[in-house]
Amino acid sequence: MISRGYFIGEIVDGLGDIANQVSTRGKLGLFDLNKVLEDFFKTSLNHLYGLSLENLNQDQNNYRGLDLGDKSKKWAFQITAENTSKKINNTLTKLTDQQINDFPEIKVLIIGRKQTSYTLDEKQCGRSSFSKADIWDIDTLCKRCMDLPLDVLQTLYEHVRSELTRVKIELEIPDQDGKFPTSMADFIESVPKPQLTDCKIFYAFLDGQGITEAPIEDTQQDFTLLSECLAQLPRITREFLAVMIERRETERRPGISREGMEINNDKLERISNYRDTKGELRLLMAYDFISYDDPDNHHTESMFWQISSPKTSEGFLDLVVDYSEANNIPLTRPIVNLDFRDF
Repeated sequence: MISRGYFIGEIVDGLGDIANQVSTRGKLGLFDLNKVLEDFFKTSLNHLYGLSLENLNQDQNNYRGLDLGDKSKKWAFQITAENTSKKINNTLTKLTDQQINDFPEIKVLIIGRKQTSYTLDEKQCGRSSFSKADIWDIDTLCKRCMDLPLDVLQTLYEHVRSELTRVKIELEIPDQDGKFPTSMADFIESVPKPQLTDCKIFYAFLDGQGITEAPIEDTQQDFTLLSECLAQLPRITREFLAVMIERRETERRPGISREGMEINNDKLERISNYRDTKGELRLLMAYDFISYDDPDNHHTESMFWQISSPKTSEGFLDLVVDYSEANNIPLTRPIVNLDFRDF
């Protein structure tokens, strides 16, 4: 069971990472915070303080100077990367009488660390009942985590974990050529490059089995087609296919004359704890690597998945598997890595 300490540690580390990035931007004079960050802290503050904050910038005419507000509990926040007295005083000066009436509790949340001391405009503080205690920073939020019930703490942890990468990407600074450290290419799996050979060793294996009626060029073509079809699948799907092959049935079902590999679907569901098993099966079906054999009686019989390779000669994948197992070649090598150099 995950402990309170783990949740708190992850939340504190995540908020600290954001604060450090904002601080780095601030040293370069970049104090703008976009809607992604406002929305991130809106949800974080809602979990931390039991609020129902909304983004007030959608109605800039009425709430200029305030970013988030809970009209029911009458709390409002200015979210800023600037931690100076001048920034705080400018925020207080912009407040209208209507805003002060709507939100008696106004806080300034500094995304970073606040200064050790502030010189505030006493007149503006008196007008809005604002004090130095209303200047918050990331440390304020981290300390608040210590008092949260476990269920709220877990909800906040899940929010920070799910949004942290996106927030950090939004805070990245481009280089002199306008390129950002993170791009979509960092999150897209590259297309694998098959490694093929002349297939002479494999062809000799087939010859030893007495099944080399076709010329070697046809075998080479089958390897090309198999590798191209496998390359269309995501890596995790190729791994799933390899597991299906490895855990296939070792004995032919009574009354079934069909050749080829198959696996009992009920068995597959029990040996796979992968969260998206059905998604992998849909993909493999869509790319013609598997098909299903429905039982005559769904109440007493299991469904079976038939495993084969699209576009290649019939039974070619079976031969690849037989060769791999006869030569102690892990199936991950040809099926997942598309490495056919041992063939």
